[in-house]
Amino acid sequence: MKASTFLLVLFLWVSTLSLLSQEKENNDVIGYSNITEAGIITLSPQGVAVEGVSINGISINKQHNIGIGVGYGGSFHQSYYSATAYTPIFLNYRFYFKPDNKFSPHINLAAGGLLTKDGGGIYSSFTAGFRAGKFSFSSGISFMAIYREEEATFIGYYYPEYYPYFSNNSYSYTKTMSQWYFPFGMTVKCGFSL
Repeated sequence: MKASTFLLVLFLWVSTLSLLSQEKENNDVIGYSNITEAGIITLSPQGVAVEGVSINGISINKQHNIGIGVGYGGSFHQSYYSATAYTPIFLNYRFYFKPDNKFSPHINLAAGGLLTKDGGGIYSSFTAGFRAGKFSFSSGISFMAIYREEEATFIGYYYPEYYPYFSNNSYSYTKTMSQWYFPFGMTVKCGFSL
């Protein structure tokens, strides 16, 4: 899965660069765009994650930005996804309402996958915000679906035939469990754009 994801990202990056090289004489129509942001995501039911992303792509008429985003994030809550570090890889579309003004509101849509140490999943967000000069601010909704394989320790008890009640003789065993988690919440990110 990681090799196919890497090849997909490499193919899209090379395709983007070839589009940019073909349109050198039309800098006003198609150009390079970069958005780098960092922020906080609240996760259900009571978690918090810190995340940073960088999106590289093309800008069409300075109004439509299409790119590939790569980031790194981690949650810091004592729950079933505590200390989950993840790397999102996603497609991003950003629309600027007034691209020629110094202040321009925008909407932003991101959808793709994420990689974790113990699995992978789905990454998505829908935000709105503004760009003021090079400064960028976004806020909205995020949704992830994380698949993890975890080792869990279980405790069992011996129940002898001659003693039908609870026994103090216990034993433990470890088992690998595969589970899906669906954290969602609000996201707030600040950064800069080119």
